Amino acid sequence: MGGNHTHRMDWFSLYPFMDNIEDAYVGKGDTHIHDGAWIGMRAMIMPGVTIGEGAIIATNSVVSKDVEPYSIVGGIPAKHLKYRFEPHVIEQLLSLKIYEWSAKKFETLRPLLCQSSISLLLKAESEYTE
Repeated sequence: MGGNHTHRMDWFSLYPFMDNIEDAYVGKGDTHIHDGAWIGMRAMIMPGVTIGEGAIIATNSVVSKDVEPYSIVGGIPAKHLKYRFEPHVIEQLLSLKIYEWSAKKFETLRPLLCQSSISLLLKAESEYTE
């Protein structure tokens, strides 16, 4: 990330001289990286892109489009490779709103986040009381 990757191609000069710096910027929107996303080394996330919860961006990728939650993307340009989990598991994970849990709840249920049984996680979360 970084820099203005939206140089004015309609200008004769691609360089935005200081007197024209504000006119040179053409925004693409904010970049959003949601909780639990893993971005590989030297990956470039272009402006205006949203990286979904739990997504994985492969090393050296150039991401120019939004990345869905719990999906894996890679390449130049980055393309969807696969989902980390089945669609129903992704829906359940998103519905848990794990990153909104209190610190105490997170610490209590953390061992269940380091395994892959959604049924155990759902059961423990439904039974949890503070």
